[in-house]
Amino acid sequence: MKNPFLWVLLVFSTLVSAYLVFLGAISISVGLQHSEQEGSWAPVLAGSLCIISVLWLLLRAARSVVQALRKTGSLNVL
Repeated sequence: MKNPFLWVLLVFSTLVSAYLVFLGAISISVGLQHSEQEGSWAPVLAGSLCIISVLWLLLRAARSVVQALRKTGSLNVL
């Protein structure tokens, strides 16, 4: 195991992302359950944007951490 801190960072970011995706799914569910009310599209839109942005950020962060684990240099976030 090269750097345990990077593995912990990867696991922690995955758990936080899973929690945020869960909140986005709840938001979508609430919006769909109240589809007869005006403005029910707002929670669906917010939940969808939350899930998309969290998954995009997780994939970028995971790719950076995996690249850092494969090489001996420093972590390149950008």
